[in-house]
Amino acid sequence: MSRSSRTPMSPTPCATRSRGWPDMLSTLPTSREAWVFPVPDLGDRRPEVSDGWASTRYSVDDKAKASVARLHLGADIMFRRRQRGELAEIYRPGTRHGTANYFMPDMVPAIAASAGVVIFAQWTGVGFTVKVFHPDGWTTYYTHLSLVSVAEGQAVVAGQPVGIIGFDPRDRRKLMHLHFELWRGRDDRRGATNPGPYLAAWERRSVPWTWPATAHRNAGLTYRPVGKSGERYPEWLHALKGKSGVYVIRERRGSDPPAVVYVGQSSTGRLFETLTRHLQTWRRWKGFWKGQYAEGHDPGLTYDRARVEVAVRVTSPAESIEEEARLIARLRPRDNLIGQPDEVPF
Repeated sequence: MSRSSRTPMSPTPCATRSRGWPDMLSTLPTSREAWVFPVPDLGDRRPEVSDGWASTRYSVDDKAKASVARLHLGADIMFRRRQRGELAEIYRPGTRHGTANYFMPDMVPAIAASAGVVIFAQWTGVGFTVKVFHPDGWTTYYTHLSLVSVAEGQAVVAGQPVGIIGFDPRDRRKLMHLHFELWRGRDDRRGATNPGPYLAAWERRSVPWTWPATAHRNAGLTYRPVGKSGERYPEWLHALKGKSGVYVIRERRGSDPPAVVYVGQSSTGRLFETLTRHLQTWRRWKGFWKGQYAEGHDPGLTYDRARVEVAVRVTSPAESIEEEARLIARLRPRDNLIGQPDEVPF
């Protein structure tokens, strides 16, 4: 992670003593040396507060069978859309990935706001929750996590991942976001303080991030060459390792317009491997397809690298199959045997 030059504002030290962790806390730098925003920038995208301090929330009291109003004691953090509809085809409003104005990708880490000791890291009714106690007597609270990457009693430093952002399982929308709180004192929610002014001043950290090539589903795909046989694949192809999504292969035909020949997908984080197997014609003669899905036809089609171009759209694992079907219906690829529109004869 890289850090920006922004000057952090640290909370004033609290009088609360560090009960239970004095030895470990004494080895950490004082909190005022570094406070950072608890969600990293993703490339050039900066997260922000999507719902702040003291907004009104409603929950159902099961005993009273009635809706109960309560105040929001922290800040919800997401990424703002730069314009209406931006990235809406990938992080659709009304789904767990977004609203009309904000969105949250999969696998975004929540990071420790400052150095401290993890005093709680467990599943709760609102998702996985982490609490970090800091040397100056403050506690930071992170919840709606889909998993945690720290353990109770572990020392952390500013910017260290504490978990992956998920959603509140009680929320009917299942909207992905980080809920963050700042408390005066050790593990005492009665000391909850408006984190807004602090968040606005804290340093930012960033992580490398590859965004989808297009912001809208109906925007044109960007096709790129993949080199010749025997050459190393381009770096943009290697960057697909560990990702899910869809790919479109089109073939150049002399002076005629290129023809879309194949659409495929990976929903298991193997987009690079799934795509490039169509470019490895030599493996056809070494039993590469033996025992694999649909051996002998789809997806055992291979193409001459020198004659094709490829477009890729990175998606969440859950969206890749749906996106593949949509592109097949739209582009009518020549060689797909699965998912072609009914009116296409075979």
